Amino acid sequence: MRYHFLVCVLLVGCFLGSIAELQGQLDSLERVLARTEEPSIKMTLLNQIAYQYHPTDSGRAYQYATEALDLSRQLNDAYGSGKAFKNLALTEAYLGYAEKAIALYDSAYHYFSSIPDSSELAAVWNNQGRQLCQVGAFEQAIQGYHQAESWARKAADETKLLIFLFNHAACLTDAFQAEAAIARAQEALELAQELDNWFMKSSLHSLMGINYSDLKQFAEAEAAYDAAFACLPKAEAPQTTKGVTTNNPDLAADILNNRGILFLEQKLFEKAYNDFKTALQLAREYAPEQLNAPFYVNIGIAAKELEKWEESLQYFQEGLGYLEATQQRVAMAETYRHLSGLHFQLKDGMQAYHFLQKYHEIQDSILSEETQKSLEEFDVKYKTAQYKRELSESQLQLQAERHRLNLLGLAVLIVAALLAALYWLYHVRQKNKVLQLEKRQAELQYGLLRAQMNPHFIFNALNAIQGFFVNQKLIQGNEFLGKFSSLIRRVLDQSKLPEHTLAQELDTLKLYLDIEKERLEDHLDYSIHTADNVDSALLELPPLIFQPFVENAIWHGIAPKEGKGHIWIDINWDETREQLKCLIRDNGVGLPSSNEVTRQKHVSKGIQITKERLGNRGTINIQNNPQESGVSVELTISMN
Repeated sequence: MRYHFLVCVLLVGCFLGSIAELQGQLDSLERVLARTEEPSIKMTLLNQIAYQYHPTDSGRAYQYATEALDLSRQLNDAYGSGKAFKNLALTEAYLGYAEKAIALYDSAYHYFSSIPDSSELAAVWNNQGRQLCQVGAFEQAIQGYHQAESWARKAADETKLLIFLFNHAACLTDAFQAEAAIARAQEALELAQELDNWFMKSSLHSLMGINYSDLKQFAEAEAAYDAAFACLPKAEAPQTTKGVTTNNPDLAADILNNRGILFLEQKLFEKAYNDFKTALQLAREYAPEQLNAPFYVNIGIAAKELEKWEESLQYFQEGLGYLEATQQRVAMAETYRHLSGLHFQLKDGMQAYHFLQKYHEIQDSILSEETQKSLEEFDVKYKTAQYKRELSESQLQLQAERHRLNLLGLAVLIVAALLAALYWLYHVRQKNKVLQLEKRQAELQYGLLRAQMNPHFIFNALNAIQGFFVNQKLIQGNEFLGKFSSLIRRVLDQSKLPEHTLAQELDTLKLYLDIEKERLEDHLDYSIHTADNVDSALLELPPLIFQPFVENAIWHGIAPKEGKGHIWIDINWDETREQLKCLIRDNGVGLPSSNEVTRQKHVSKGIQITKERLGNRGTINIQNNPQESGVSVELTISMN
């Protein structure tokens, strides 16, 4: 990214100054490692050597870090594993593989979190943030910087806080959040002033210059670059180029390069040219390892604007060498375009066409096959007609083709989105239907259970059991308790079944009636008659269908009646229609007007549940007996 690249270059530049000293340390550590047998000490040494090697020898750094990781896993050492993953990530980051580095930092974070070691976590947040910026994951990077800064403030580690603030500001710069970047840089600048760190002060001023330039605040940007120069300490043996005197020519070259870009934006081409040329001379003389494409391409652009055609051509060609070596395709395409224009100015049509063709080849690798076809058509036209007019027409044609492709792609996306939406809506509706059915089934099952397990019946049965035992009727109490528990178990089991046999239904019904008969003593009697043509072992029906109507007959017909009540249950089979018919009669109080509202309100829930369970299979008819007291309930259930 724009500023993180500069920071990495500067840090490496500072590190290279002590390579000889570092090599001596490495030799010493490797000799100690060769003599060490203790696994934990060996693991620590491997991690230290891997860290020292990563800027100078990536292969050896990776080798040592891998050995440290294997050993730390054998020792089950979380800290050692975290350090090994961190060293592997540093090596991948140094090689430019940001995505691999991010994944390795995630592993390091996992191990450090299990310790926890907050200082190492802060380092991971900071280091991973630089790689996240490289792949454009700015929000995640910024979140990590906030956590690292929070740790540094709690630990009162001002040096690390300054580094975290600087990297945070650089990340915001890459994300084009200029105002936020300036605010963070100013906070870091105050801390750099306290620590008297000239390197960070100069770098922060240069960083603010980039952001002021993004905000089109050119005067403030130029002042920031002047302040950056002012922070550079002067050399005892001056290193001077075009009035720039410093013992840090590498940093000065980058500041000049950034200021030159500012002048380009303001179309101050002469000033931009001078800054770029001075930056290039400083880098060539004092920091050749930092030379890269921007040093050459920027001055090439400025020279072109000043119509210094030959000089511009030379710089573009040198910059192109760096770009082709690193395969920076977008920058290569722009450079080819500039070279084409330059050769056109130099009246070299063939070379102009050659570079223009390269420019379009790169563009074509990014665009579609239809774009390639348009470029080939342009190639034929270009060779047989006037250069400038044909070029313009071809570009217009290319734009039209792109527009058509974009419209086609948009149409395909819209159709695909509509189809996906329709499928999703269909899927959601089907799923809702299933959920509603499952919900209703659960409600019916719950209603069925409640219908069978009437709380009054349970409480009265328990009171009856208590009465037996209080009155020392232990045998009767035990028998009654056994029947009651058997009924409860049957109701719970059968309410879960979709169907069971008529024989099971009648067995459960008899058990219920026996309990009620014993509880009401001599106040209830019943009889169940099954026709000869009814095969109760084969006929199947929903469980607990008859019980709600028998219960209503007992509670609302016979219980209020003076004298003994009776319930008749007749089961018949209609062979012609293949229907099971059940008639439940009682000689209770019936449905007089004084009781009709209360009785109907109670019955309606049981009837409604039973109707929904039967569905189209059956009918229910409830009426007073025509010639005697009581109520008749006729159920017809189809077995087709």
